[in-house]
Amino acid sequence: VILTHEQADFDALASLFGAYLLDEKALPVLPRRMNRNLRAFLTLYGTEFPFVDPRDLPSEAIERVTLVDTQSLVTLKGMGDQTEVQVVDHHPRRPGLPPDWRFTHAPTGATTTVLVESMQAHNGHLSALQATLMLLGIYEDTGALTYASTTARDVRAAAYLMDQGASLKIAAEFLNPPLSPEQRRVYEAL
Repeated sequence: VILTHEQADFDALASLFGAYLLDEKALPVLPRRMNRNLRAFLTLYGTEFPFVDPRDLPSEAIERVTLVDTQSLVTLKGMGDQTEVQVVDHHPRRPGLPPDWRFTHAPTGATTTVLVESMQAHNGHLSALQATLMLLGIYEDTGALTYASTTARDVRAAAYLMDQGASLKIAAEFLNPPLSPEQRRVYEAL
């Protein structure tokens, strides 16, 4: 299975999908809690992706877990002491990480960037919607390539995704979602 952190953002979701593209035998499991803009994206486009709800997992032993954009393991039924864990993250290794976990770190602005680079090496082609999700992952964690943590690798990965047909129009809809009516009232009151 492929897992990410709770309160998932677009880097987490795009990383789930990117890891799946590199290992299509693994199941990309949605976190139980996601950001509002991510949930809105999945409401519109979720059927286009192979994401699995944790309640729909087969009741089998889980041999391997790939953790993306996190180093915290959410346990699922079927996991045990023999379950192998591989971490792919753009954050530095945290102290106390179990020594038997395989850890892949890249000092990039987004974990999605690392996975896009691997996909490029395999000459994988993406649909426009898939490329858009991956672009959202990079854009959200790099502030649309403006944060100081943004690297040239992030920019090159974003350019590749644009070449694959990523939609800036769709990305703009979800990166800065409009305020809800309740939020608008609070904003106006302030």
